[in-house]
Amino acid sequence: MTTTPRPQQETQAVRTVCSYCGVGCGLVLDVAMGPDGRRTVLKASGDKAHPANAGRLCTKGATTADLLAAPGRLTSALVRDDRGEEPVPSPVSDAIAETAARLRAIVDTHGPDAVAFYVSGQMSLEAQYLANKLAKGFVGTNAIESNSRLCMASAGTGYKLSLGADGPPGSYEDFDQADVFLVIGSNMADCHPILFLRMMERVKAGARLIVVDPRRTATAAKADLFLQIRPGTDLALLNGLLHLLHEDGHTDPEFVAAHTEGWEDLPGFLADYAPAAVAEITGLAEDDIRRAARLIGEAGRQWMSCWTMGLNQSTHGTWNTNALVNLHLATGAICRPGAGPFSLTGQPNAMGGREMGYMGPGLPGQRSVLVPEERAFTEDVWELPPGTLRADGVGQGTVEMFRKMADGEIKACWIICTNPVASVANRRTVIEGLEAAEFVVTQDVFADTETNAYADVVLPGAMWTEAEGVFVNSERNLTLTRAAADPPGEAMADWRIIAEVACAMGYEKGFSYDSAEQVFEEIRRFYNPKTQWDLRGVSYERLRRTPVQWPAAREDGPERNPVRYVGDEGLRFPTASGRAVFFARPHLPAAELPDDDYPFVLNTGRVQHQWHTLTKTGKVAKLNKLNPGPFVELHPRDADALGVAEGDLVEVASRRGRAVLPAVVTDRVRPGCCFAPFHWNDLFGEYLSINAVTSDAVDPLSFQPEFKVCAVSLAKVATPVREASGHEAAGSVGEEPAGTLTPTAVTPAGTDPFGLQPSPPPVLSAQERQYLTGFLAGLGSGAPGVP
Repeated sequence: MTTTPRPQQETQAVRTVCSYCGVGCGLVLDVAMGPDGRRTVLKASGDKAHPANAGRLCTKGATTADLLAAPGRLTSALVRDDRGEEPVPSPVSDAIAETAARLRAIVDTHGPDAVAFYVSGQMSLEAQYLANKLAKGFVGTNAIESNSRLCMASAGTGYKLSLGADGPPGSYEDFDQADVFLVIGSNMADCHPILFLRMMERVKAGARLIVVDPRRTATAAKADLFLQIRPGTDLALLNGLLHLLHEDGHTDPEFVAAHTEGWEDLPGFLADYAPAAVAEITGLAEDDIRRAARLIGEAGRQWMSCWTMGLNQSTHGTWNTNALVNLHLATGAICRPGAGPFSLTGQPNAMGGREMGYMGPGLPGQRSVLVPEERAFTEDVWELPPGTLRADGVGQGTVEMFRKMADGEIKACWIICTNPVASVANRRTVIEGLEAAEFVVTQDVFADTETNAYADVVLPGAMWTEAEGVFVNSERNLTLTRAAADPPGEAMADWRIIAEVACAMGYEKGFSYDSAEQVFEEIRRFYNPKTQWDLRGVSYERLRRTPVQWPAAREDGPERNPVRYVGDEGLRFPTASGRAVFFARPHLPAAELPDDDYPFVLNTGRVQHQWHTLTKTGKVAKLNKLNPGPFVELHPRDADALGVAEGDLVEVASRRGRAVLPAVVTDRVRPGCCFAPFHWNDLFGEYLSINAVTSDAVDPLSFQPEFKVCAVSLAKVATPVREASGHEAAGSVGEEPAGTLTPTAVTPAGTDPFGLQPSPPPVLSAQERQYLTGFLAGLGSGAPGVP
């Protein structure tokens, strides 16, 4: 018997970008056309021609095809008429009409500030732009926030204060030329692995690596010098390093005199940060502090710093960035190859969203509603009457937004491409806000998320591979995503849903677009000569050929523009004076410190093979095998005192809530400290959300919450728990009712291991207020009420 061979399936290679972290790796998708005429992604591989990754991918990017095949996609809208009812499928057109009518009614009845938007660094540039245009330009509310407030706000605000604009003043090429790397508050090996590999290539060639972290991470394991610092004391260390650089003659007086201001305040201020004092605050050895300063000093202008949540998620996160930039300004290691303060972005298009102004007072092109001429420029592009854009009513971040919702000031919220019930610190406020709101709309690609459970309407978005759009990575590189596959059912691109709701609200004139490319052409008009934000030379036609890094003034210009703030007149920062600014930032303890009732310090973060709140990676079996469930790490000394063994369930409790997690006993954490990843939440079991525990105290400048330091108690849970299939640890806790989770012992009483006392939030200087109200755009508040 002979068989007829099946015809080979023809495939097409489509170039796009990874949808996870801000490294922005290029992907090549192998796409097949099915017998029904629908396109399916068969495989994802690294794009060897992409400047971000040169073909490399981490486990998350490499399993993109698995993600795209995952079940659970929204194929229609979901609508419920009553909060007590289950949502039912509804045609998208009907759901859009209902969303528009209810938003319009709330605006007409309660005013524009009764409507809030909460958006995401995972949306395309075009969707981010339209969300902000709809909110500020047409609805008339400044109540628009993004999940970038939780991760990048302090870096952005710090950049603005120190340098005049928000954006890393460098490029990935700098990793290939630096002689020393200072990685502080960032586990690059797990969270930005492709960039970590690039850095390690330079280390293998002779560069030195200093890692600062309270936890001994995979990144720390590769360090020439690992500084296992006490949580929340980074600012003291940074000041101490500058003290030593100045004392040892390792500063660059010529650069300081030519390009900076404010240095005259630093020498006297730094006298308080001698090595002995810094060692006492940070718990580090004096010799190690001196060695770190010596490595940086001997590198001269050829050193880089990399940081992320460990510095940003702090009540003095902006000050951390200022102090880190101080080191670069003092040594002249900035705006030159192989040097610079490089903040690592957590989401694939958070850099783009910051540029679109999707937080606080921001406007597109790194502008601000707080600046009259920038409001007027935006009104002209949007064809709005003069005076339409408002400088008042600017909020003070994500936490405040949901508090206002809980208090009834905000009546409606539209949440796009993010999961705040799982991701916001002290998530109780988010839940109370969504329950109190009159109308909640969510927009996502998957039906089941913790936040969708609170929605009156759920709108079905398309994946980034199912629509065109632009993503901007950490180094300001633009990559075009392409429609490589077909969205299921009625799902459509985020930008198109926003535009259709806007048109249904009566704003057809401002939102009648036929394509994402039309939206991008409008974005290009926001060229900002003050900050060098410039997409005039970028077009879809060009991006279909190659990624482009801005500033890009001409279409025939170079594709790579690695050094910012250097122009025809030389180096000039986008501050009023053209000079970068030194800030004397004193060490402050965290907002919440250990005491007798809560004697441990909790730190939170990510694991290597999962991402955010598992709405994507949690659907990929290969990744779940690598990181199968939640845990809490505690030091062997503390585990012994608590009677906790490996795998025992431990209650992690704070003044706000509790989580119950399996123990990992390890000296990766310091005594008195514990660590838990934030990925696992309600969909995987009960009491798994560590953000029920975390602190929502915020930085008074950036309004970013202090996820990284809060006081907790730890106690072994006595109740035997049945083993569950799938996510073992996750499922098991949820199998038992709340009342059975009974600690077996009271957490031992203790004293503050840091020897520190809480202090009030810092008071802004007149100079800082000037920056916030004049020169900042997008992330800093500049609003009345800043302390």
